[in-house]
Amino acid sequence: MASMPPLDGRSARALRTREAIVDACIGLVEEGELRPTAPRVAERAGVSVRSVFQHFEDLPALHSAVNQRIVMRLKALLHPVDPTLPLEAKLPAFVRLRGALLEAMTPYQRAAQVHGPFAPEIRDAVRVGNGYLREEVAEVFRREIEQAPPVEQRELLEALATVLSWATWDTMRSDGGRSVEESAAVLRRLIRSLLADAGVA
Repeated sequence: MASMPPLDGRSARALRTREAIVDACIGLVEEGELRPTAPRVAERAGVSVRSVFQHFEDLPALHSAVNQRIVMRLKALLHPVDPTLPLEAKLPAFVRLRGALLEAMTPYQRAAQVHGPFAPEIRDAVRVGNGYLREEVAEVFRREIEQAPPVEQRELLEALATVLSWATWDTMRSDGGRSVEESAAVLRRLIRSLLADAGVA
């Protein structure tokens, strides 16, 4: 497979500037600035406001680039759990990994709640992310779900997906003031309760 031709100096500088703008936006969000303005992003990136809009024609274009970078960062936290493992081995492993992912998602989810009503590209990214979280639950707990009575399987999946969602995690971490370890313990208890109620565990 042929390698990509090297960038010339001007193109390389433009790429570095574009990446610096995206990194600046993400950095501000991670520090709690949920609606960073173009001047704040420019200041953080060490460029002019004009430069921001030279590289991104509008805010939706910047949002889309930021979304792509966030997805790349979060993918590094994805480690598949073998769905064929016994529940007592699978459950703590999955909850630990899901907790780390949800914790990392928190600043981005909060920013999405602020921007989402006005930015369809952000709403779409959140919807895709939530869909992935649900599909992962369906895959990891497929055996347990299939052991439930057929009429209860869809309801059990939705219950598990809700328990393992960012909204549930944030309720415990922010509203409840629970630690990561305490929140993970609650998730394990809730999952066991749901499976027991369905006659699975």
